[in-house]
Amino acid sequence: MEARRLLIADGTEEFASALAAALRGVYELRTCRTGTEALELVRTYRPDMMVLDLMLPGLDGISLLQSEPMQELRPIVLAVSRFASEYMVEAIERLGVGYLMLKPCDIKATVARIGDLSQRIKSPLVIPADNKTRITNTLLTLGVPTKLKGYAYVREAVEVMAQHPGLSITKELYPTVGQRCGASPENVERSIRGAIASAWDNRDEQIWRMYFGANAGQLLRRPTNAAFISRLADALTQTQIRE
Repeated sequence: MEARRLLIADGTEEFASALAAALRGVYELRTCRTGTEALELVRTYRPDMMVLDLMLPGLDGISLLQSEPMQELRPIVLAVSRFASEYMVEAIERLGVGYLMLKPCDIKATVARIGDLSQRIKSPLVIPADNKTRITNTLLTLGVPTKLKGYAYVREAVEVMAQHPGLSITKELYPTVGQRCGASPENVERSIRGAIASAWDNRDEQIWRMYFGANAGQLLRRPTNAAFISRLADALTQTQIRE
C-alpha cells in the first residue's frame, strides 16, 4: 500500500521546507506556495491530508476550502495562520478543518498534530520500506539536483555504504558504484563532489544542519564526499533499526 498523500500549502518557504524535511519518508509529499497552485494540486494530486496556510497569496485558504474540489474530495486539513479572527474560526469549523495552529508553528508540534489527524483516515498509514525511496527523498530534501550524474552515483553509494559500512571510500566504494553504473571510479568521485557542491551552494541552512549537525552558533562546513555519504548511510541504517 502506498504512503498517504500530504500537500503542504504554505507561503512561508522556511516553514514549508522544514516541515517537508521532517515528514519525508512517512508521507508522499507535495508542496506549493500559492492558493492557485494548491487548488490545482487538490484536483490532480488528490491529497489525503493538507497543511493549509489560511493566508495564502492568490487564493486564500477559506476560499480554497469552499472550492468544489475540496468539498468533493474532503482531505483532512490542518490549518495554520498568523492570526485567527472570530469569522475565520467560525468558517473553518463550518468547513470541517481538523485543527488550527497559530504561527510561528513549532515543527515537532506540527508533525505531532499531523500524526494525530492521520488517525482519522480509516486505512492504516504505511511507511515505505524501500531504501531507494528513502535515499531519494533525503537527496531531494537536501537539494541534490536530479539532472546531474552525481545524483545517481551518490544514491547508489549511500545504499552500498549502508549495507557495507566498513568500505574504503576510494579503494572500494567508488569502484563498486562505478561498476554498477558503468563509470570509472574517478568519474564517480568527481561527479559526486560536483552534485554535493551544487546542493551546498543552494542549500536550505536549517535542513542541512539537521543532517550535518553543527550547532546554531557554529559555522556549517560543506561535507566531503566521505562525510556526506557516511552520514546519509548512518541515517538510513538508523531508520531500518527503528522499524
